[in-house]
Amino acid sequence: MGLNFAVQYQGKNENDKRDLKKQNGDGWGVSSTYAILDSGVSVGAAYSGSDRTDAQTNLSTAGGKDAEAWTVGAKYDANNVYLATMYAETRNMTPYGESDFTIANKTQNFEVVAQYQFDFGLRPSIAYLQSKGKNLAGRNANGSNFGGGDADLVKYVDVGATYYFNKNMSTYVDYKINLLDENDFTRANNIATDNIVATGLVYQF
Repeated sequence: MGLNFAVQYQGKNENDKRDLKKQNGDGWGVSSTYAILDSGVSVGAAYSGSDRTDAQTNLSTAGGKDAEAWTVGAKYDANNVYLATMYAETRNMTPYGESDFTIANKTQNFEVVAQYQFDFGLRPSIAYLQSKGKNLAGRNANGSNFGGGDADLVKYVDVGATYYFNKNMSTYVDYKINLLDENDFTRANNIATDNIVATGLVYQF
């Protein structure tokens, strides 16, 4: 059983040469996790907020003066099984698309993942992730006209596996099945709808 608590401060970054989407004003965050006995179950929650720069407020598609995010989650990590889920919302924080000025007024985000560690070193994994933008600004570009409203920013299933040769070396393969439909929103904002395959070899010193 254990309670963890953390507080964080973020200094402002509003250099004129910095990408508008990467700027931020002064901010702070707080998070807490609680592990339930030796069950492998833990729960957590977090909140962060920061001032937005004048450029973000005046030029981006999200006009609020503050950027905020909160999240709650839970996980089970025991007996070779890992299960985790989280839900989060953001306001005036999440960038999307190819434009330097597109930031979502609000997003709703959900993620769930399941993994199993076999004794011989194989760890398969499957996950689902969705981020839905709310009240998004309209955009006419790339031959498409998105009239504004709600749309999925990210939506995919991720299937993969990692094999551990030893405590230092592992290899992995990962397949991202993109569930976004090609539509006026994705075309106007140049958001990819392709599937992605990745593989790699990792050595940890």
